[in-house]
Amino acid sequence: MVTKIGLDLGYANITVSDTAAGIYREQSVALIDKDSRRIVSVGLDAIEHAEEFSDRALLVRPFKNGLLFDRQITQSIVSKVIGSVPQGERLRCVIGIPSDLVSKQEKDIFNILADSGITECYAVNRAAAALIGAGGNPNQSVISVNVGASATEIAIFHNGEVTYTSREMVGGEDFDKAVKHYIGEQGGVNLSLSVARAIKEQLGSVWHGKEEGSIDIEGTLALTGNSVKMTITSEDIVGVFEKPLYRLLMAVANAIKKIPLDQVESVFANGIVLTGGGSMLHGLDLMMSKILGVSVRQPSDPIDSVAKGLSLINARIPVRGKAVKKNVTNILASYYKE
Repeated sequence: MVTKIGLDLGYANITVSDTAAGIYREQSVALIDKDSRRIVSVGLDAIEHAEEFSDRALLVRPFKNGLLFDRQITQSIVSKVIGSVPQGERLRCVIGIPSDLVSKQEKDIFNILADSGITECYAVNRAAAALIGAGGNPNQSVISVNVGASATEIAIFHNGEVTYTSREMVGGEDFDKAVKHYIGEQGGVNLSLSVARAIKEQLGSVWHGKEEGSIDIEGTLALTGNSVKMTITSEDIVGVFEKPLYRLLMAVANAIKKIPLDQVESVFANGIVLTGGGSMLHGLDLMMSKILGVSVRQPSDPIDSVAKGLSLINARIPVRGKAVKKNVTNILASYYKE
């Protein structure tokens, strides 16, 4: 029996998807001893024990900027997540990778998967996987835009070919930082990113139609460091997302400019498929559609589109029965031919 999984190494979370067992998510963070560099704990355990070990340990995210900077930490997190999957006789994995990953880094990822007990290892561009997870087909002419926590992946498909890919360093956390910076400048109050994220999720909007609301928060005064409680309303953060929003829209606009004239009509017929946790900001799909002049659709669960797509792709790849390490992005459409 072969267990087939998808693995999405995100900046905020590492997600494993099994078409039979569903989704398992673990925070992609490790607690590291400052002196010995020994791994104290990983995932949610690391966050829960961070304060206890604050004097001698650091929280580290190994997938910052989408690239690996510590193989040992990555190995520990990947092994923990894969250990959560019911094991068959063999374990096969399709992993999502950023479009600018160099061959050496891709090789490192394959080796980490192999050391975790996986013999068949495949890689797919994250935006391509997101399209599949959102119910799309790589044989369509379509634009896939996946807004992650730290970066946005874009892929353009035409007649079964991936004709363009790009990666822009703007994502959901940039919207969180915009709230944090704005409250700090306007009110002289320092917020944690988690509080800023809560404000964004409850009150944030880039298009009309969201119900007005308010949220009670706690921060610290910039001048004194004293704790302060305050109420933030929807009106307080109007326009706060302008800078990261501009970068995101320009990245998609620049990708659209790369479409050859003879392909524009067919690509625009299917428009943009918008996925990723960062895409869940209220009204982002509507604003993108209005500004860029192309239809935008979003799945009901955009945050899991990459992970779901990876496991769905895995189900289509023929079982080889031998060790494999391969990027299948450019032949993805062949698995979806009728």
